[in-house]
Amino acid sequence: MQVAEKWRHETMQHRTVKSNTELANMLDDTNWGHHFDRSEVEHIASYMSLVSYIDGEKIFSEGDRERYMAFIVKGAIDIYKESRDGTEKIVVTLSRRSHFGEMAFIDEQSRSASAYAKNSVSLLLLTRENFEALIEAQPKIGIKMLKLIARMISDRLRSTTGKWVFLRE
Repeated sequence: MQVAEKWRHETMQHRTVKSNTELANMLDDTNWGHHFDRSEVEHIASYMSLVSYIDGEKIFSEGDRERYMAFIVKGAIDIYKESRDGTEKIVVTLSRRSHFGEMAFIDEQSRSASAYAKNSVSLLLLTRENFEALIEAQPKIGIKMLKLIARMISDRLRSTTGKWVFLRE
């Protein structure tokens, strides 16, 4: 089974069917919700799916090539990075309302870290393919989303740079 097919099969096992209104309510409750009006949230949610993971379950591995970003609607996840000695070190814990996976979603490169469910986790997923369909249908919403992703990546880079400078002193 090819990697993409295997991922789709494994992810389908975790999918939960919800109405678009329920998905929109979940998205509205994330840190993204206040950036969009209700009609925009409902439109974005129509391109998303809900998946769940149990405590300790791997969501993706460093080096994977899946193209989606996720919004945490329940629980928390740990992001790990492989160190020089080959062990995984925790980089950050992200909790409900946060998002992750935007780098691989945007640049189409492999995952730069691994993600594991810290407890029972529910995620809203937006695949790159669905995002491209959203952009075709609603270009203004797509541009607004891209600007928000760019700002969030920039914020994380600034934070990381600040931590790096502090560690070097």
